[in-house]
Amino acid sequence: MTEFRAMKNLRTPVFMLIAILAAGAALVGGMYAANTLVSPATLDDGDLSATYLENSREITDFQLVDHSGEPFDNTSLQGQWTLMFFGFTHCPDICPMTLAELSRVHTMLEDEGMGENVRTVFVTVDPQRDTQERLEAYVTNFRDDFRGITGDLDDIDVLARDMGIAHIRHDDNGDANYMVDHGASVLLVNPEGRFQAMFGSPHRAPEIAEDLRAIIEFHGSS
Repeated sequence: MTEFRAMKNLRTPVFMLIAILAAGAALVGGMYAANTLVSPATLDDGDLSATYLENSREITDFQLVDHSGEPFDNTSLQGQWTLMFFGFTHCPDICPMTLAELSRVHTMLEDEGMGENVRTVFVTVDPQRDTQERLEAYVTNFRDDFRGITGDLDDIDVLARDMGIAHIRHDDNGDANYMVDHGASVLLVNPEGRFQAMFGSPHRAPEIAEDLRAIIEFHGSS
């Protein structure tokens, strides 16, 4: 599909990219300031590529819906490990590439009998265009069990800010084909519904799967 083609031209001025990166860094930096980052050696398997919070962090209350119209809130994050990614369905590159890698992660975990422990949710930062129907068609193109999340933009922002994800919409000219710059990290929420770790880009399925194994095993033995 043409909307998944890699961008040939950088549409966003350099200073805007710097701004979004700075905003994301400020959000994440402030969030981590109150937590101790554990060294990889603390975990049994060692050498994590993810940033892991020794003291997992509570997530601010939020109210959204999934692509089936079912409520999605803090309680929806409980019971399993959740990989959370923010993006939009018109994204030409980062979003489809990341979801493809996360699909590979699930396959790797399933091959080891750990598939039931992890789920993936895709939270749109473009609810104006990303209807529930469009989200469902988009996320299930990668895996049938991927869950698309939407809601009012203000409500999405509550969760995005809390998870350290900045996003900027570029539609100054009223172009219906506008782009949205957004943070590209994959966030990990533990089965208690608390923020536990962050995977920075570029995303590689083998590294994420290896880290997840180590983190899940560590929590199972602690």
